[in-house]
Parts: sequence; structure tokens; C-alpha cells
Amino acid sequence: MKKGFKTTRRGFLAAGTGLTAIAVFGGTSGASAAGTGKIGFAMETFTVPRWKNLDRPSFEEAVKAAGFEPVVNQADFKVEQQLADVENLLTVGVDALAIVAVVAEAGINMARRAKRDGVPVLAYNTAIPSKDVDVYVARNNRGVGQKAAQAAADAGVLKGNWVITSGQAGNTVAEEITKGYFDIMQPLIDKGELKVVSHLFHDGWDPDAARRQAEDSLTANDNDIAGFLCNNDGMAGGVIGALDKAGLAGKVFVTGQDATIEGCRHILLGNMALSSFTLFDQMGKIAGELCAKLAKGEELGITESYDAGNGVSLPYVPVEDRNITRDNMVEYLKAYSPTYVDVKAVLDGVPKDKWPAGVDALL
Repeated sequence: MKKGFKTTRRGFLAAGTGLTAIAVFGGTSGASAAGTGKIGFAMETFTVPRWKNLDRPSFEEAVKAAGFEPVVNQADFKVEQQLADVENLLTVGVDALAIVAVVAEAGINMARRAKRDGVPVLAYNTAIPSKDVDVYVARNNRGVGQKAAQAAADAGVLKGNWVITSGQAGNTVAEEITKGYFDIMQPLIDKGELKVVSHLFHDGWDPDAARRQAEDSLTANDNDIAGFLCNNDGMAGGVIGALDKAGLAGKVFVTGQDATIEGCRHILLGNMALSSFTLFDQMGKIAGELCAKLAKGEELGITESYDAGNGVSLPYVPVEDRNITRDNMVEYLKAYSPTYVDVKAVLDGVPKDKWPAGVDALL
């Protein structure tokens, strides 16, 4: 999706309509005297660039600005570890708890455990289908998948054999993005114009597992694959590794997510068509401010809702996402280098004749 941006980070952040909720949730002041003064954040990992460079620091900054102390841990994508992490946070004592659930169903038990201690819960990024959750903050994950598949349709390549490389099974982000792919693909499948020859979920969103899936798919179909829809840039990188080995890198439509250094470099090299990016710093800020309000027992003023399944509708704050392509790469790098993606690292190994116009001014 081609879209115009401002040339500063502030302008970039203000460009979309998904962040109008910021004004509603800003302006908290001080921790409740009756509480512990701490707000917990149970994350699935610190290793993915978005988590350590955008989500976590922006969440912590917002929590501190509200007068609370953030207490953060991570589960390395392991459900058992996250259950223990949540227990540890509740033992330490927190006034509100944000959870990035590794698996949604396990998140139900975590939310129930928190509510047993009277701790309000914010589901972050991954929906938790539980009435014990007070609010959900995330992008429209299904819409992310729809936009990626629609971009392939707009490019005239959404036909023939396709492969879907999904993240963690049971993770609502992976599941919803994948549903979004099928929203666009299913009519073509029904008409016999498109065939999904391989679709796998991968524990830990593992790039090596994605590479193996790509290798197996190429072998089984005599290299006749039109494209790969990947739930994130790491797995897209694994797929591109397999394509490169087969001499097909740059000749097959590949999508990713998170617009990482690796993803941006692959876009400029022509190995990847696009990567979906969410304004993760704003997402973390909104979540931190909401957790402070929950800790104080204040009204959130949320009007939107999200169908989380299991008959559960959650108060919902959507955060904007957009496809990053070669066309808007310079504007994106202006906004997020070096905080999230360093322009020098992106351009490392990219021939100058493949640099987008104006990017040299950022060096």
C-alpha cells in the first residue's frame, strides 16, 4: 500500500488515523498510595528487535512518567516459563499487569490468576479470550494479513502455487494474520486459480524452520512457487535463504512483518516485496498509560471492542500498521533510524544502484 508520509518521526507517527486514542489516554500523574507502585509486563521475548527497541522502552517510559515502576520479564517463547513469570510478578506485587501471551489459551490462566489477586490485566499484541482481561491493545492483525495478500493481488502475482509461513501455533497474532491471508486468497482458491501447497505454523517463529519449509516446498513443486506469505521478517529471511540457494531470490513474491533491518535490506535488494510495520513505540506508550489508569482504578474511556472468541468481547485500542515498501522506505528510515532500524545497517551490502532516491542524505 503506497502512502505518503511526513519527513520527521513526529509527522510519521501522526500520519495515520489509528492513534487518535493517544489524546484520550495521556496525562496520568503519580502512583496510587494504596498500591505497590509497580506495573508488570510479561513479554514473550526480548530478542525480536521490535520488543527491545520500541515496545519495551516506550512502555517503560510511559509507566515511569505516570509515577510507577515497571517490572518486566520475558519467557523466551515458552508457555511454562511465562506462567512462572506471571506468578513471579504477582508475588513481587504489581498494581496492573500487561501480558504478551505466547499462546492465547495459556493467557486465559494467567489473566485468571491475576484477577484472583485483584490485579487488572491488559492484553498486549496477542488477544486473550478471557473476561478477566480489562483491555486489549494491538494492531488489526487480520488486516495485516489482508493487506499483504492484497499487495500480491495488486501486483498480479496472486495465482499459481503459494506457501504460507505462520508463527507460533495458538498465538492469536499468527492465527489472525493467517486468516487475513485467506480472506483474500480463498475466492481464488475456490476458482482454482491459486493453490496453497504448504502452510505450517512454527514454534518460536523460527527462521530455520521456515527455511526448511521453503526448501521442502520448492523440492515438492519443482521450484514452481509464485510466492511466500510470512508472518514476520525473521521467517521471511529463512525463506529467502532457501530461494537464494535455488537461484530464485528476487524472482518470487515474499512478504514479511516488522520492517526490521534484515527485512528492509531484502526489500531494497529486491528479495522481498514488503514488510508490514506497526507503530510499536506508540503501542507501548498507549499500553503503559492504560496500565497506569488501571492501577489507579480510573475509567479508560474506550469505545471500540474486539471479538476475542469464546464469546468474549474485549475493550480494544487499535494501533496503526502500514506496508513498508521501496516506495516509502526513505520516509520510514527518516522516522525510525537509528532507534529501531539503522540506515547504515540497512544499506550494508546493498549496491548503490539499488539505493532508493534520497537515502544517501540520511547517512
